[in-house]
Amino acid sequence: MVKLLVHHGARLCLRNDVGWTPAHFAAESGRLGVLRTLHFLHAAIDAADLFGDTPKRIAEIYGHKDCVKFLEIAEVECRDYRVMAGLKGIQLDQTDEDWELKKEELEKKTPHAQAKYTLSTQKKTRGKTVKQ
Repeated sequence: MVKLLVHHGARLCLRNDVGWTPAHFAAESGRLGVLRTLHFLHAAIDAADLFGDTPKRIAEIYGHKDCVKFLEIAEVECRDYRVMAGLKGIQLDQTDEDWELKKEELEKKTPHAQAKYTLSTQKKTRGKTVKQ
């Protein structure tokens, strides 16, 4: 089914409102076959959602040990393929541009993201005089 959808134009990189990809949903429901197909089609199997959770983490939360075991290997292969593709100039469709823009807006509005930003800013400016 996944291959058929892709054949008809479905993009495997598209995300929902919290950044879940098809791999997150497959991991949540323990669909190892779907995860294997997504990996075969070079989907970003290691993509983190808005909260930093990858499909592997979702599979861990739901106790899908077979999916976790597969994703441990698939994440490394995914990163390796992304590097190789970049070196060879191969274009990968692994970014949902609309979601990236929405993510930036959400990060500005959410307390979690603001606290994360404040901490990183404090670490960077620690011991430095900040001009105002």
